[in-house]
Amino acid sequence: MTSPNTGLRRTALVVLAVGAALGASACSAGQVSQTAGQVAAVDGGRGTAGDLTVNDLVVVVPESGEARLGFAASFTGSGLGDSVSLDRVEIGGVEARVGQSEPLQRGCSLIVSAAADATPVPRTDDICVERTTATLPAGDDLNVGNSLPATLTFSNGDRIEARAGVIAEVPASDEYTRPVETHAEGH
Repeated sequence: MTSPNTGLRRTALVVLAVGAALGASACSAGQVSQTAGQVAAVDGGRGTAGDLTVNDLVVVVPESGEARLGFAASFTGSGLGDSVSLDRVEIGGVEARVGQSEPLQRGCSLIVSAAADATPVPRTDDICVERTTATLPAGDDLNVGNSLPATLTFSNGDRIEARAGVIAEVPASDEYTRPVETHAEGH
């Protein structure tokens, strides 16, 4: 024979479990997340406008020297048409200094290298990719891990609005040594 309290206890446990589940599921309903408007800085920003695409838009903040930009701009689509050149790049309200490049023909890409030792490379006949460099003045106050609004303006009037991930310069795996002042005693 079961006690009348046993059924009451079971009912109370079920009600308590359902209430806890409902409370936990509604815990963050309607809350504004601090990171909801941020773009992960890992892969860089991207955007499109018409037949133009920009991928992997990043700002590299080195330990010393000017901040550098890196991205790939491609002019895709079908048909014939005028070439398009990159007229202006603005990151966080600051205009970047972009190296010289030829206008893009359809099917061609412009690679802006963020490597510290990058040098512009002209387009060749066998592949339609041109390489150049870009720097961002006043990059000293940038915070690694954030993203900044970016606008890329092209000669045909297209503008690409994107977010540029701010990243630290990644040292080569065999060149980095931890500074002495961060070593814990006994290491």
